[in-house]
Amino acid sequence: MIRQVWRPGIRLPAPGARTLSDYTPVGYHLAMLTRAKLLQRAAGALRESKYLDFKSEFAIESAESWCELIKDIAAFANSGGGIILFGVSNDGTRCQIDSRRILSIDTADVINKFRKYTDYELSGFEIVEVERAATRLPAFLIAQADIPIIFTKPGTYEVEPGRQKTAFAKGTVYFRHGAKSEPGNREDFIGWRDREVERVRRTWLGGIRKVVETPAGHAISVVSSPPGPGPKSTSLRDSGLSITAQLTADPGAIKVIPQNAAEIWPYRQKDLIREVNKRVSPRINGHDITCINSELDLLKTHPEFVYKSHEFATSQYSDAFVEWLADEFKKDKTFFARMRESYRRRRAQHRKRRDGASSR
Repeated sequence: MIRQVWRPGIRLPAPGARTLSDYTPVGYHLAMLTRAKLLQRAAGALRESKYLDFKSEFAIESAESWCELIKDIAAFANSGGGIILFGVSNDGTRCQIDSRRILSIDTADVINKFRKYTDYELSGFEIVEVERAATRLPAFLIAQADIPIIFTKPGTYEVEPGRQKTAFAKGTVYFRHGAKSEPGNREDFIGWRDREVERVRRTWLGGIRKVVETPAGHAISVVSSPPGPGPKSTSLRDSGLSITAQLTADPGAIKVIPQNAAEIWPYRQKDLIREVNKRVSPRINGHDITCINSELDLLKTHPEFVYKSHEFATSQYSDAFVEWLADEFKKDKTFFARMRESYRRRRAQHRKRRDGASSR
């Protein structure tokens, strides 16, 4: 499977400079600046940290390897996100590992294994390659969870006949303490709460900034219209005033920010997946939604399905999208498989063009 490759050298803001993305590593994505910082750290760090873990070995067939890995993924997600780099020893030196096999792991398989122990739909998860000392190494990139992840099933595995070991117990919540993944304490939950409050505050400010930073020569007007939604329209009400708007993919249409977005697009990704899985079998996961969003460019082509208040906001999905996905699967049982394959091929073509350009 073809993955994105990170190379050192990305240009970052000056030390101390802050942008909106400094405050948005939360939810169902990694903000680009935070993501870049994590990748940059993985490319050059000599030791592990709260946001970086080295794996000198990983046996894909081993229950022990998977349980320990899932524990680390949960700890990173609960602690603000992080990156797990394979093929590096604890002292930062390169070691031998089968990178090709790790890169061949399907993102959906990781998400499914994680859900088995947490009942949580892992989002904002990527398998990437990091260029470190002229060598490409596999890495798992993890975004912060929207709520603390609790293990709903113990991570127990057999170490030898008749003897078992538990990586994590049912009901525990893991966080990163320095370079270790350990059960959380009061301070960990306070830290999570503060990050979430800051994320919400910055999300609000990001929406406000869209309004106050009106281009020169433009004006903001309050427009009222007669009550009543009209055919295929949505009334945006505020203090008795409303704008009757119709959802459209027309790029020339005037853009408005709906005040009742939570009613039109009520589902976050995990809620969307839950609703769709009530209607289809086998179950889908977050990787399927990523593939569909990417292949169909839903934000541009189907605004009635998905909404983002601004660039760094979490996507919200509508009932119409739930019904559409169920209908597509009913008409074509290979729909989700086709979306995955199309997504894989497109990424492979992109990788081939990029590698061809870099070799010239």
